[in-house]
Amino acid sequence: MLDKEKILGVCGILMPIIAYSFIFLAILIAPWFSWTDNALSDLGVHQNSDIIFNSGLMISGLLLMIFSFGLYSIFEDRYSKIGAIILIFTALALFNIGVFPETTGKIHTYISVLFFILFPIGYFMLGLSSFKKRRNTRVPIIVMFSAFLAILIWFFPWKSFGIHGVAIPEFLSSLIGSIWLIYLGLKLYKKRIIIN
Repeated sequence: MLDKEKILGVCGILMPIIAYSFIFLAILIAPWFSWTDNALSDLGVHQNSDIIFNSGLMISGLLLMIFSFGLYSIFEDRYSKIGAIILIFTALALFNIGVFPETTGKIHTYISVLFFILFPIGYFMLGLSSFKKRRNTRVPIIVMFSAFLAILIWFFPWKSFGIHGVAIPEFLSSLIGSIWLIYLGLKLYKKRIIIN
């Protein structure tokens, strides 16, 4: 029978796998979609791709929610708990991107921006916590650098390269966070995570 850490680990691993599987499936059935001219969220308002895209985000948001609440319950230090709380709000934002697609107006924009801001801050705090424990500084430094990179991606002059949509920065920014999430999920599953 799976124990708590293993269940959380599975949630952390599955979250990005499901999210990207649904996103790419939605792209496959949306011949109009352009990586250079669209936002990923455009998939959530067109017939056929909308149900797949939005449901994928909601399922992923629920998995991230379980994962984040689990982290909060098992971590004991302040920085890790703050990071977990931020990830809980990140999960809420991700879920609600699917609930409130672009057709709902500005609320979709606010929620999307919130997601891309909170995710890197959340895993930066978890990386900072691990760094302060000083058991292994290499991985926490990589995690914290990745958090900065996930935000800096948005300041790159994409339009200078003929990229007018935000699908590419959305994908790259979320991919960085997803790699970290899978890594942390694997650590939890294998019971190799430092709790305190």
